[in-house]
Amino acid sequence: MLFFLFLLFFFYDKEHMSEAFKQILSHPVMIVVIVGIYCLSFFLKGVAWKLYLNEGVRISSCMIGLFYSLLFNHLLPLKVGDGLRVMVMNQREKQISVEQSFHSVFVLRVLDTLALMVLVILGLPFFPFPLELPGIVPVALVGIAIMTAGVILVAAFPDFLMRQYHMLKDALSGARGLLVIGLVSISWMMEGAILFGVAAIIGAPLPLETSIWINSVTIIGQLFQFAPGGLGTYESVMSFTLLSVGVPLSEGLSMAIISHGLKFIFSFIVGGIVIVRSPVSFENMKRWVKLKG
Repeated sequence: MLFFLFLLFFFYDKEHMSEAFKQILSHPVMIVVIVGIYCLSFFLKGVAWKLYLNEGVRISSCMIGLFYSLLFNHLLPLKVGDGLRVMVMNQREKQISVEQSFHSVFVLRVLDTLALMVLVILGLPFFPFPLELPGIVPVALVGIAIMTAGVILVAAFPDFLMRQYHMLKDALSGARGLLVIGLVSISWMMEGAILFGVAAIIGAPLPLETSIWINSVTIIGQLFQFAPGGLGTYESVMSFTLLSVGVPLSEGLSMAIISHGLKFIFSFIVGGIVIVRSPVSFENMKRWVKLKG
């Protein structure tokens, strides 16, 4: 957030932003197309979730759970929407236990992260960053922390983790597993359509592969979300990543604000639709919050 405030103070160009908004408003068809592709990316995530669970769940339940999660992740700090996603699936599909639902959401989040990391790594040769010793140290520390946490979890919860392993092995084995992984990966590529379209509309076009890579870096950058929708972090990471491909910070900041704004608007629209279509009572929300274990 501090970096975002720094960017706003020193690099926010009111005239450029105003002109960019005018360009966006003058291309409604293009906006509908890129937002439609963004929506389709969530449909692919919903299909992947349905395939992963493999228990006859309805695609509507998957989409409603995803859009509830998306809405509350854009309304509240941290990724609290994922917990709501777990419980919405359990409420709508009685054959899916809370543990099964939690397991599927957790694994699919891991697949999301891995898919984004692969996309970022594939692009590094084309968008190289110098990685010196000071940059390696925090990466190594994070890796050590993850491995240490893994060892502690295995020692503390062996039975629970063994159940998760068997569910994971069953869900990702064979062609079904490859399809789930493929759908998740393609969905993240499609999300790059928002930045691609915004850049084209405001007169600073980016190649499609560059848009996908920058979007992937940006989402990885807000892996740990502390503000609603990663507000501030998203704009900061995208602006500096755009700078790495030659886009000035003032233009990059405008592109980041507009593309993130479109995602916020989308989350509010689809979130409002699912609340009307499949409302969750406050009593249920309170009960879910009190759940332990």
